[in-house]
Amino acid sequence: MVKRTLVMGKYPQNCGLEKEPVEWIVLKENQGCCLCLSRYLLDYRPYHNCLEKVIWQDCTLRNWLNHEFLMTAFSDEEREKILLSDIANPAKNTQDYIFLLDYDEVEEYFDDEVEDYVSYDERGALTTAYVRNKGAWFVDEDCGEKNKGSWFLRYYGEKCPAREGKYDFISCVNFDGYIEQAAIDVSDMDGIRPAFWLKIV
Repeated sequence: MVKRTLVMGKYPQNCGLEKEPVEWIVLKENQGCCLCLSRYLLDYRPYHNCLEKVIWQDCTLRNWLNHEFLMTAFSDEEREKILLSDIANPAKNTQDYIFLLDYDEVEEYFDDEVEDYVSYDERGALTTAYVRNKGAWFVDEDCGEKNKGSWFLRYYGEKCPAREGKYDFISCVNFDGYIEQAAIDVSDMDGIRPAFWLKIV
């Protein structure tokens, strides 16, 4: 299941601080806009700045994505094309320019219903040298998953939606594309794979 990609914005990806063009996978197109997900893990940060029960609305990662990342990764012209999107969450819906996917969205957008095939390979994402230099875990063996890491989800998903904010841990997608629901503490670091809706007409 090969998805088309586009290039937009710039962000550090090698060991230096110089910004480089960012590649995005188009997960869905709908009425003149498309849902974009970074092809690579672009950063390595905690979901929240302290170990406590927290929902997506209040986590520090959401604030970072919608302010610092949005302002530094995209030009003024590019930001005008990124839509302020209504994001559905069990505890509290939000409006975000940049967000993370949740469990259900990963299951939906990487599943080819026609072929009845889940693209675990695309769900598993490569780390950049910048992210590895920040200390991110990655597969360092010489195999098909080499340099792949794990990345945060927005909340747990369909199997336990009412539990958002009930615990101090969060879900992630592993290097092999499988989702681990009780993955790591919210204050731990993990890979960041941003998503946004882009106006294309």
